[in-house]
Amino acid sequence: MKRNVAGLVIVFVGAAVVQLAVSNTYLRYVKPGMRWMLLAAGLILIALAVADVLMDTRKKKPEDEHEHDDGHGHHGLPRAAWLLLIPIFALLVVDPPALGAAAAQRQSPVASKPIQPKSNSWLADNPQGGPVTLAVRDYSVWAVWEKESMKGRSFSLTGFVTPAKNGSWYVTRMGLTCCVADATAFMVEARGQAAPPKNQWVTVTGEWAEPSKRVDGDVAALTVDSVKSVAAPANPYE
Repeated sequence: MKRNVAGLVIVFVGAAVVQLAVSNTYLRYVKPGMRWMLLAAGLILIALAVADVLMDTRKKKPEDEHEHDDGHGHHGLPRAAWLLLIPIFALLVVDPPALGAAAAQRQSPVASKPIQPKSNSWLADNPQGGPVTLAVRDYSVWAVWEKESMKGRSFSLTGFVTPAKNGSWYVTRMGLTCCVADATAFMVEARGQAAPPKNQWVTVTGEWAEPSKRVDGDVAALTVDSVKSVAAPANPYE
């Protein structure tokens, strides 16, 4: 591929990265803190590609403008090379979904043991009686490993529906360390209510329940009193 066409491809790549960062679509791939790095990377790609094309154009001799066309495309460029632009355009116009139930179902719902124990004081500011709004990630771990803190308490969780076997289902959120490549599913078994549609975002309110026992470990559970369908948050990951 000629340098001017290669530069054009890089410009479109940079534009796609900038578009992802500006439109908040990047939140479906990486953590929020990486927005400015993506924006900077996209702008640098565009600037370098434009600079390279301009320098290459200035270096060309006048006779270079009369190169032989071999029938495969302008200036000897195979027409198939332009197909490289298709995935770039697709990235600009297609709105890809965030990871959902299909990705979660490939992982185990068992709660991993935390590296360090958590103090019970995290519930001190939430008096008994009202439901405590909690991240699914936190509930899935502490409902198993901090039972004494959770017993008799009500909680509110927001996540998407992941169907399981025998009609059971989970309230799920995906957690990122860096990007979707290392996404981990955090799941809480919802008891007492029929399963909403797969991937439907819901807010459930209920009381801590004894974790389910599995061969590979325990799974956090919640006895659900109410299920409310909600819109997916701008940042679907925890």
